Amino acid sequence: MEGSIKFYNRYTKSLEDEAVWGEFFLKFLYRSSVGRLALHYLVKRKIFSVFFGYLMRRPSSRKKIKPFVERYKIDMLMSEKKISDFTNFDEFFSRKLKKSARPIAVDHQKIVFPCDGRHLLLEDFKKLPSFYIKGQKFDLKMLLQNEELLERFKDGSAVISRLCPMDYHRFHFPCDAVIRKIYKVSGDYFAVNPLVIRDRIAILFENQRIVSVLQSSDVDQFLTIEIGATCVGSITQTAEVGRLYFKGEEKGFFGFGGSTVMTIFKKNKVVFAEDLCQNSANGIETFAFMGDDMGRKYEKIIHS
Repeated sequence: MEGSIKFYNRYTKSLEDEAVWGEFFLKFLYRSSVGRLALHYLVKRKIFSVFFGYLMRRPSSRKKIKPFVERYKIDMLMSEKKISDFTNFDEFFSRKLKKSARPIAVDHQKIVFPCDGRHLLLEDFKKLPSFYIKGQKFDLKMLLQNEELLERFKDGSAVISRLCPMDYHRFHFPCDAVIRKIYKVSGDYFAVNPLVIRDRIAILFENQRIVSVLQSSDVDQFLTIEIGATCVGSITQTAEVGRLYFKGEEKGFFGFGGSTVMTIFKKNKVVFAEDLCQNSANGIETFAFMGDDMGRKYEKIIHS
């Protein structure tokens, strides 16, 4: 966990240092012997995150909003509500934004990021880069807990979208799609901060998660996986199974805490954005907003 965490900001076109929320606490939990005991017996347990979520829903938590906004320079002009309108911190955390705050790429050939965050592409599950520490393996079987889906997506690709506590915490549809099935995989509540994941990528498929199987006329069948983390009080699905949703429409939201969304596609369905490909090949995440360009339909590229 040594060294600063850098990501590429698509809008400033530069590498930036990430402001890690709770960095001292994370290093204590994951690097010290006493901290690891606390992690194993309490922090990774659901009860800890549920209780923390309860505290963030208490009226007294309102006083945390303004200092949080000021520290992380959150643009509240984008929010539907003002700071004074929120009844607790959790309500602020899962706040809705004005529609103009996150323009959706209008080109019907484009696939968009489902959430704000720092995005990393795993372009081919069979040829993963070695930017995580030696000896770690990305276990798709363990992630999905479904043999049929494993067979369909084993040679596919995924975009890991990591949300920080200061981000907008609602997630959306990356393209027009119908949810065919949703299932929950029980697990722990480890932190999903890169300080932690660099040491142990297995956290992504050990944490509690919700897997959605979606059907799209744009990219065929694909998956979205919302992954919980330490202090995430809940993962709420606002979209319904069987209904058609358009690109950019809301799918759900996270309660308080840092979180992750994974979008998994079959082979040769998406041609990913150039900056996302280049940065990911070097183990660098790309910061972009929900609704911005993740890639394009593969068919459009090969027939143009």
